[in-house]
Amino acid sequence: MKNVILSMLTLFCATIGFAQFNDSEVVQLGIFNSSDVNQTGFMNESNVNQVGLANNSDVDQLGVKNDSYVAQLGVSNVSTVEQRGRRNISTVDQAGIGNNSDNYQRGRRNDANVYQRGFLNESDISQFGRRNDADAIQIGALNKAEALQQGRGNDSYALQIGVDNYAGIHQLGRKNTATTLQFGSDNWAVTDQHGRRNDSDLFQLGTGNGSWTGQYGRDNDSDEVQVGLYNYSYTHQRGLGHMSNVVQLGGGNSSVVNQNNGGGL
Repeated sequence: MKNVILSMLTLFCATIGFAQFNDSEVVQLGIFNSSDVNQTGFMNESNVNQVGLANNSDVDQLGVKNDSYVAQLGVSNVSTVEQRGRRNISTVDQAGIGNNSDNYQRGRRNDANVYQRGFLNESDISQFGRRNDADAIQIGALNKAEALQQGRGNDSYALQIGVDNYAGIHQLGRKNTATTLQFGSDNWAVTDQHGRRNDSDLFQLGTGNGSWTGQYGRDNDSDEVQVGLYNYSYTHQRGLGHMSNVVQLGGGNSSVVNQNNGGGL
């Protein structure tokens, strides 16, 4: 009987000690702000700061040493963070009206960063694997950025300054890098990378420019510059070690690049 009691006390103390290692801090100033934090595991940390009217934050962390930081200033901004695994980090900084951010990470040491200023901007980041990094910076209105990373060591960066720009990035593999810079309105860009060490860099300035880049293989490189109105670029690289440079200045220009040498992933 004595051993049973001692075992129960040990289990009780261990449970209390385990639960105490998660840390959550919520600061709210304003009216009708809402924060929901759910942490299960060991040494997870959540910090939520809300100032304004009807901002909403939802943080869900399961695992070990995951960190989430949410700052919301304004009206009706929404942030959702869900992290599963170890040492994932999510940072969301929103100021304005009606901005929306959704960060989902599953794995180890993934990093998602969102910075939004303005009205009705939207960011969706999903990472599966290890040491992936995604950044979305949106300044303006109605911009949308999406990043889906599956693998290890992938890096995506989207900067949108203006109105109604779209950036979509998908990375499957290891150490792929994609950078999209958009200035203006109604520009759109899609980047799809499968393989290893592919690199895509895109710069858009103006209105209605469009770009689609697909890289499937290893060590492919694509660089694109679009300045003007309604320029269109299509780049497809399959295999190993291709390089493409496209520069479009003006209006209504169209470019198609296909490169294939049969190299594998």
